[in-house]
Amino acid sequence: MAGVSAGTVDRALHNRGRVNPEVAERIRKIAKELGYRPNAIAKGLSKRKDNMKITIILHISKTNFFFDDVMIGIKQGYDELIDYGMTIDIKYTSDFNADDQLRNIDEAIAERTNGIIIVPICDSRISARLNGISSAGIPVVFLTNLIDGTEYDSFVGCDYELSGQIAAGLMNLASPAGGRLLVFIPSLAMYGHRLRLKGLRETIERDYPAIRLQEYIELTNDEISDYQITRKKLEEHPQTDQIICPGAFGRGCLTAIKDSGFFGKAKIIAYDCSRIMIQALRERNIMAIIAQQPTLQGYTAVKTMASILTGSEETPRHDNFIKTRILLAEHIPEIEKSYEEERRKIRGPLP
Repeated sequence: MAGVSAGTVDRALHNRGRVNPEVAERIRKIAKELGYRPNAIAKGLSKRKDNMKITIILHISKTNFFFDDVMIGIKQGYDELIDYGMTIDIKYTSDFNADDQLRNIDEAIAERTNGIIIVPICDSRISARLNGISSAGIPVVFLTNLIDGTEYDSFVGCDYELSGQIAAGLMNLASPAGGRLLVFIPSLAMYGHRLRLKGLRETIERDYPAIRLQEYIELTNDEISDYQITRKKLEEHPQTDQIICPGAFGRGCLTAIKDSGFFGKAKIIAYDCSRIMIQALRERNIMAIIAQQPTLQGYTAVKTMASILTGSEETPRHDNFIKTRILLAEHIPEIEKSYEEERRKIRGPLP
């Protein structure tokens, strides 16, 4: 826009070297109009002589629709840092296996990682190990989940209690006279799922007593087992007219709800997007999806860790809550367009 080289822009913005005063003023004016400010993270990385490594430790062995989106966000953040020598190593954990996650943490330390981004499994040994790492000066960023009583530098994820409160409010809007609610939830090895249940229960008890929470059922994340568990519970509660189910691991649960004849009979809400939930929303078999923007979570976690490692002033606050969204059938064109656009942004395969 200024019609000069990048080097001239750099010298003008940093008052470094000889630049024609009129040209320098034009450059600074354009920068102000654009709202430009230097990238503190990139500046910090470029000054380092050694490369920096971030290790990302997941809690599952393979991704699902939700974590596919998290990984896209991670890749977007990585693409912005790769040219400055930042590397990322991703370690997968056998599903909710604390022993395996402990091994991944120890491997990361042995490999001299500079920082750990982790989806932590709720286990006292994980908590103790992470507390020790944090005390040793290795920063820890929690992604999508956290552990109570554990030290961490930043948490990037949704406000789980709020999402539970929102679910209660939506059920009340759908059935102001009340109803019989059945809640299916993913593994309680994730502290966030416990907080979401807490927010739901407390809000129903305090604000919507006409809603009767019949039972909450922990699922296994295995499609066949979840199908069987869901069918059994629906047989035990035939008067159910409100259902909350998971989205990321929800195929078995939702299929059982359909096969049991509850489409059209019950008001159904899902937590988190998945292909099967989007299709159910399109066909109006479920009422809404409470989503937590996983792509933004992945991106923000990487940028947060880079800020911490470089000591930039861009370091986010301790709890970096990503805004919760309520998705209706009318949002589907926007969802699908955004999904394709996010994938086109990334360069090459994931690290």
